[in-house]
Amino acid sequence: MKLIYIYDPLCGWCYGFGPVAEKIEQNYSETVDLEIISGGMIMGDRIAPVGNMAEYILSAIPRLQKTTGVTFGAPYIELLKEGTYVTSSEKPSVALCVYKSFKADRRVEFAHSIQKSFFVEAKDLNQDSVYANIAAKFGIDREQFLTRMQEPEYLKQAHAEFKRAADLGVTGFPTLLQKQQTGYVKLSEGYTSYESIEKHLQKQLKSEGAQ
Repeated sequence: MKLIYIYDPLCGWCYGFGPVAEKIEQNYSETVDLEIISGGMIMGDRIAPVGNMAEYILSAIPRLQKTTGVTFGAPYIELLKEGTYVTSSEKPSVALCVYKSFKADRRVEFAHSIQKSFFVEAKDLNQDSVYANIAAKFGIDREQFLTRMQEPEYLKQAHAEFKRAADLGVTGFPTLLQKQQTGYVKLSEGYTSYESIEKHLQKQLKSEGAQ
């Protein structure tokens, strides 16, 4: 079975969905091909200081935490209140492409690690060193990762992922798509529990096994 998880590194609900996607990656590695791509949520004129959206984000956090079970760190809350930090989806999306060039597994886990570094620790996602440090925990040479972060190929790949997400008709994050003979269908849009998705996967796999 082929699934595509379209996420954005700066999307709070994707951060909330991260543990769900990780469980799918871990528990269905033998039966489900789970691809992850970045959607480019904050690009172009959306690139701006976090203060512009701070009031909205702060008001949404309690519901997001209650619904998903993830927590936002005090450093991130302070970052929002201070307001001057400028966010962009580009560099963390490049980092995911670079990670994919090294490893074919734990891709969702790496993407979720980027989000935890931001939403919990308020790490500066505009700095390549943040991603190199995360990559080192996945057994990747830090200096090699830093070198590839500067190569134009991975910037092109990131922008190609943004276009692909748009071409797939994705308008919100997180979105989980399932490939079928006629194209892709939405398995979930927005936060969905692991139990709900697992029920569908089990049904589909059972149906495919019976054919």
